[in-house]
Amino acid sequence: MRPVALALFCFLLLTLATASAAVTVQITVFCNGGLVYDNAVTVTGSHPTAWDAIKASDAGYDYDDTWGIFIKSIAGCGGSWGPAFYINGGESDVGVDSYYLQDGDQLQFIGPNNDGPTAGILYLAHYPDVVGKGKGFKIKVMEKSAYSWGGYDRPSAGAEVTVGNDTYQTGSDGYTEEITLDYDAYYCVAAEKGGYVATYYFDEIPYIQCGIGGPIFCSVAGLGSSRRAIVKYDETSFVRGDGFCSCRSVFENSRGQYPSRSTMVSQKGSGSYNTEKVIKQRPSGIDLSESSELKHNQTTFAAYKNIIGYKSKYSDSILQKNYQKAAESGEKYSQLDYLKRTSLYNNTMGINFTIMADFQGTAELSARTFERDAYMNWSNMARPKEELYDKYIGNFQLFQRGLVPMSLNDDVDCKEECELKCMKHCMEDLGFDETYCSENCTEYCEDFCPPDEEIYEFLPCCSGGWLNMTKADRIGHSAEGIFDCSSCKTNATAVLIGGKPNV
Repeated sequence: MRPVALALFCFLLLTLATASAAVTVQITVFCNGGLVYDNAVTVTGSHPTAWDAIKASDAGYDYDDTWGIFIKSIAGCGGSWGPAFYINGGESDVGVDSYYLQDGDQLQFIGPNNDGPTAGILYLAHYPDVVGKGKGFKIKVMEKSAYSWGGYDRPSAGAEVTVGNDTYQTGSDGYTEEITLDYDAYYCVAAEKGGYVATYYFDEIPYIQCGIGGPIFCSVAGLGSSRRAIVKYDETSFVRGDGFCSCRSVFENSRGQYPSRSTMVSQKGSGSYNTEKVIKQRPSGIDLSESSELKHNQTTFAAYKNIIGYKSKYSDSILQKNYQKAAESGEKYSQLDYLKRTSLYNNTMGINFTIMADFQGTAELSARTFERDAYMNWSNMARPKEELYDKYIGNFQLFQRGLVPMSLNDDVDCKEECELKCMKHCMEDLGFDETYCSENCTEYCEDFCPPDEEIYEFLPCCSGGWLNMTKADRIGHSAEGIFDCSSCKTNATAVLIGGKPNV
């Protein structure tokens, strides 16, 4: 993507978002370190303020308007100084009646503050980004007042620090005891303490890389600002061994009362097992990469005084559905003596897939598209509009690559490409929800991409161009001024008129 085109695209999208008549923001209230209110509110009107959002919410509030609007309490939390007012994680330098809302803003209030800045926030002052396995390190936690003016900033004693799945306590200097990590992985870091706002509410949860990195270890339940993170679920895993397995994973992105996309992975059988999987579930799509090596053998093991045996042949399947595109794609293997498979899937605007498999057994590969309302009307399921179905029994090596709906294989038009990039930018960079982005991106791309009948290809000035167009083709267009064929003694540069923009 060219920088100029990207800047224009982002500017137009931001203009579209801010020009909307309705603004939706999140109001969050912390009292004595705990979360007591957290709801979204939509405000309409010209240039709404944070005060308008408070009045439109159901939080309950008390205020004084002697010198502008002073919030004395909100959601039952206040104090003589009132709650501190934060915007998107940073302390505001204006009052609630002077801050003009942007769609997606996070309005945070922290109290109580009695006769001074008493309410506090924790933050991580020191932690390593990368450590070696078995190498010791410490983490330092600080606590600061929600009001910076006249407040405090000091080491936090008695804070509980979570590193991966384990917890540690800080001493009087704010440092934990020495910590060592023993596995190549990524370990999340967070700190909590009674009466203080936890670290993960105002900053993204950081991770420490141990060794070369690997799976993610994190038992932190708090969401905070990470609820707007790009990745909703992120897994990198591998399992190797001999025995019996029965595994099933289901991932679903919802849109209103209906799902928008889903991915299901399952495996079952006995013998040697070697699987690596990477899955990233984002607001705008689901990515899956999986490699498996399965070899059937009978497996026995002792359970109490009995010997239990399994001799199930392996089965392996992946099914992806994109409800917005009314499309599905899947691969299903059964009665396997062995399977060596690599599968790559992206489920965003359509289902992109690449399948490589070497197996002995049975395989069914399918791809289908339906009428738009088929997924939402199961009692009157339409027959597929497009369908590919292959079945193999025996020893085969397969390679398939495709995109569903199949009509997108030949040419992804301007509108399709525009909507894909608009949705990713709107949801993952600007943080808006999928319904809002879908409505606005559809309207934006209809204006951004000209209809096909309006598009002209290259019109070089000296070999064709305006002078060689028929009168009928000239109607409704004004390309004549672009061509200056008096200078055609040198090689002319082709000009694209009305072409598809490179978004």
